[in-house]
Amino acid sequence: MADSDNHEDEADGGGRLDRRSVLTYGGSGAVAVGLAGCQSPQNPYPGSGLRGNGGGIEPPGTGDGDGEGLLSGRTVRIGILAPMNLPLGQSMWDGARLAARQLNDNGGMLGANVEVKNANTEVKPAKAAAEHRRLIRQENCDLTMGIFLGSALIQTFTSISKLGKLHITTGSADPRAGQLVSTNNTFTDDSGQEEYEKFKYHFRAGPINLLDLADAMLEFMENQKGDRGWERVAVLTENVGEFTPYHDRLVDSLSDILEVPIVRRVGGISDWSPIYNNIEDEDCDLALVGLALIGTSAVNQWANQKRDFGFGGIHVPSQSFGYWESTAGNTEYVFTMNAMTPQTENTELTQPFVDAYMEEFDRVPIYSGALTYDAVTLAEQSFRVTMEEEGIEGEIPEADTMIPYMEENTYTGSTIMNDFQFTPPDANYAHEPSWTSIEETGVPVFQQWQTDPEIRDDYGVMHSFYPEENKTAEYAVPDWIGGGG
Repeated sequence: MADSDNHEDEADGGGRLDRRSVLTYGGSGAVAVGLAGCQSPQNPYPGSGLRGNGGGIEPPGTGDGDGEGLLSGRTVRIGILAPMNLPLGQSMWDGARLAARQLNDNGGMLGANVEVKNANTEVKPAKAAAEHRRLIRQENCDLTMGIFLGSALIQTFTSISKLGKLHITTGSADPRAGQLVSTNNTFTDDSGQEEYEKFKYHFRAGPINLLDLADAMLEFMENQKGDRGWERVAVLTENVGEFTPYHDRLVDSLSDILEVPIVRRVGGISDWSPIYNNIEDEDCDLALVGLALIGTSAVNQWANQKRDFGFGGIHVPSQSFGYWESTAGNTEYVFTMNAMTPQTENTELTQPFVDAYMEEFDRVPIYSGALTYDAVTLAEQSFRVTMEEEGIEGEIPEADTMIPYMEENTYTGSTIMNDFQFTPPDANYAHEPSWTSIEETGVPVFQQWQTDPEIRDDYGVMHSFYPEENKTAEYAVPDWIGGGG
C-alpha cells in the first residue's frame, strides 16, 4: 500500500508535526474511498440507460444574485489534489471541472473567472504534500481541495499550515485532521490554541470521519435488524490501518445491539470458504464487512457459493458503477454505505448534478465528485459572506479573514445534504461536517446492487434502501438465503 508510515516528516520549519502523535493510526482514507486495484472505470455501457440530459441544474452560486460582481475582473484558482489513477480521483477532478465550467458560463464566481488546476497525488503521501506546495507556490492557487488517503492528508498538514491557504478535504475520512485543528487538541505537544492557529486552514466538506461512519453503521444496524431478521452478525474488517478506528468504534458497541459471535480482522485471503463455513456454523445472519483491497474475492465467492447469510457494510469496490461488470453481476444483493448514488435524491440538486456530470463526461460520478463539486459551491459562499461582512470588493479575501465566517456559516446548495455546517474550533473534531445522525441528516445512504429492468435491463442498479427519505427500492434477499438475508 502507498499509505506507509515510513516516510520522512517534511523539513519545512515552523509547522512541523510531532511524529509520535500524528501517526497514532495508519492512514485512514480507504473506508470512504477506493484504493488502487479495487475499482474499474465506471463508464456507462451501451443500453445502460444512464445517459443524462445535462439540463435542470443551477450552477454553483446562481439563483439569488447576492454578491454578484464582488470579484469582477479577478481569477480564482482552485487546486485539486486527486489520485488520478483511481476512478475516485478522476471523479474529484471532473466534479471540480464541472463546477468551474458552469460558473464561468454564468458570470463566474462572484464575477471572477474560475480556473481549476490538477495535481495527481498518485496515492502517495509525499507526492500529495509536494503537489500541494506546487499548487500554491507555482500555480498561484488561492485554495486547494481533494486528498483522499489519510496519511497523505496528515503529511500535507505541514504544507497547509506553513502556506496559510485554505484546504477543503473531499476524500479522506481520517479523524486525526479534526483533532489537529481542535482547540481541545491534546494530540501534539503544543497547546490546543497553538495547534488551532497552525492548522485552522483545514476544513473537511466530506466524507464524515471514520468515527462518525462507525456511529452511522451502529444506527443503521439498530434500525434495520428487526426488518432484516438480523440477530447474529459476523464482523469482518480488512486488516489495514485504514479500518482500525472504524473497526474499534464499531466493535465496542455492536454487541449492545445484537449478538456478535465472530469478530475478525482479515487480510491476504484467497479462499474465503473457511471463514464462510465458520459464519454458517455460528448461524450468523449477516457478514458485516469493512473491505477494500480484498473486497472482490469476498463477493465473488459469497455469490458463487450461494452462502446462507447476507453480505454488506462498507464495501469500497461496490461504490463504483463499474463494479457490476467487474464481478459479472456477482455484486447483486451486496449492500454498502455510500454518500449518494446515481439513483438517490439526497437534495433537489443530486439528480440534476448526476445528469449534468454524465452529459459532460460520459460517465457516472462517484460521491467524491459530488463532494468536490459541492466544495466549489462552499468556497463561493465563503467568499461572499466574508466580503459582504468585511466590506471587501475586488480582492480575494485572505484565509485568516475567511475562517471565522466559515466556522459560523450555514451552507446550502449541496448535492449531499440540504444544509451544511462545520464543527466549531472547540469541538473534539473541528472543521468537520457537522453530522449528528442518519435520522437527522439523511446521510449516509445504504445502497444495494439490484436488477431493475425499469431502469435498465442489462446492468445492475445502485438502489438505496435506507434511510426512508433517500430510499429508491426495497431491500432484496437472494433466493438462496433461507429465513431472511
